[in-house]
Amino acid sequence: MPPTTDDPDLQLLQQRDPDAWEALYRQSYSMMRGYAARRAPAGADPDDLVSEAMARALDRIDTFEDRGMRIRAWLFGVLRHVVLEHIRSSSRSQAVDLDTHEDAGRGPLQTVLHEEESAAVREGFSRLSEDDQELLWFRVVAGLSAAETATLVGRGEGAVRQAQSRALTRLRTTMQEVHP
Repeated sequence: MPPTTDDPDLQLLQQRDPDAWEALYRQSYSMMRGYAARRAPAGADPDDLVSEAMARALDRIDTFEDRGMRIRAWLFGVLRHVVLEHIRSSSRSQAVDLDTHEDAGRGPLQTVLHEEESAAVREGFSRLSEDDQELLWFRVVAGLSAAETATLVGRGEGAVRQAQSRALTRLRTTMQEVHP
């Protein structure tokens, strides 16, 4: 018997309401795909990894317990496991994709500046350790809380905040080296 909750969206998900699942998929897709694209082994299709994670989430929604973690954070945990399984079963290579959002009607100059800035961030990001990249992805790009990230990576909340601060410092230093 699934745990009861006062969250009507979670109740709809647990009842496998197709509209609720579609809304969750649409809200989470770009961030999940970006994470999968960055972490996926060579040859793995990020879209397939996200689809597999969503299928597993649907199958396991009854196991979700609201312990202060949003459903979106739980989805990232499912996706993380899917990606790690693919990494274990294939050779590892890295593809960074920090641009998960479309251009928002920028002019030519703004587009060029944005592309240069994005390239600098991607280059700096790619030079970070895998742990730093994953932590920053969850906290900064996906917008997960320190508590949610701590649950996903198996650390304490304080350790996540400290690691994030150190990772951001390393990213700034790396970006200054790459693009002074």
